[in-house]
Amino acid sequence: MNSFYLSKPYDPPQAPQNLPLDCPWALLGGISPEKFMKSYWHKKPLLVRGAIPAFELAKRLGEPLGSAISPEELFNIAGDDVVESRLIQAKPWTFSNGPFKKKSIPPLDSPDWTLLLQGMEARHPAAAKILSWFRFIPDARLDDLMISIAGPGGGVGPHFDSYDVFLIQMSGRRRWRISEQKDLSLNPKLPLKILQNFKMEQEWDLEPGDMLYLPPHVAHDGIALDGGCQTWSVGFRAQSYKEILQEGLWRLAESLEDIPELEQRFADPRQRATRFPEQLPEEIIAQVSTKLRELKLDRIETFLPGITAYLSEPKPQAYF
Repeated sequence: MNSFYLSKPYDPPQAPQNLPLDCPWALLGGISPEKFMKSYWHKKPLLVRGAIPAFELAKRLGEPLGSAISPEELFNIAGDDVVESRLIQAKPWTFSNGPFKKKSIPPLDSPDWTLLLQGMEARHPAAAKILSWFRFIPDARLDDLMISIAGPGGGVGPHFDSYDVFLIQMSGRRRWRISEQKDLSLNPKLPLKILQNFKMEQEWDLEPGDMLYLPPHVAHDGIALDGGCQTWSVGFRAQSYKEILQEGLWRLAESLEDIPELEQRFADPRQRATRFPEQLPEEIIAQVSTKLRELKLDRIETFLPGITAYLSEPKPQAYF
């Protein structure tokens, strides 16, 4: 079995200067990125057979491709303490956080286990390459590329995500069951966020090279059918307004340190005697309002640099 990613000097992936956004893409099942974003993004699931055509072409030639990253490489990465990794086992459900020694990871043919590795785009050039295929979606929405490797029957249980995700099958087969049910209550007795009343509506077995896109809050359950099953998940997170504003305001507050004029003290020589000392003086309100207008702090453009910095920050575990 050949490796999907050929060994050669690594160059960071770069999107073409002009992406063909209005042309059909095999990655999206023969539709254009523009049509995908209009008809499917954040709206409804999309199953794509042969999203990576090389797998099917190699299979026809009798030289099937393997994953871009071998199990041995993944197990080595799982032992790194700067990598966010988790080992999940079913029957009964348990999970533990890495780093992991190789002997603590079950054999590939052992049933009912899954190893999850986050932020793989910063760890391996093949993962970074796959991630670059999705540059038609704003980088500000990107979370990371996660790789799961599992034994037969392995999975994380029926659950839902709060972000858009592309699930790419890279080795072995995985059975996906999904549901657009409204009941998203979780089982409080389990250590994982597993749905209490999952009711399957659709089911598919994905082969290497196939891909499933799911918008937020679509319930899904992925079960590995083969030992060494690998699924690569490209996630796009949508932050809460609270999170965006908090992070933007915090960075804006930090930037005020670079404005010497703000070191001046507030002065109120025109303050009159008051019968309402518990109220904030009109003079303070007026002067602060003036400063806000002078610094353009009452305009969204002033907040954008801080918000942009937050949305473009790599995860703490990423290194370059």
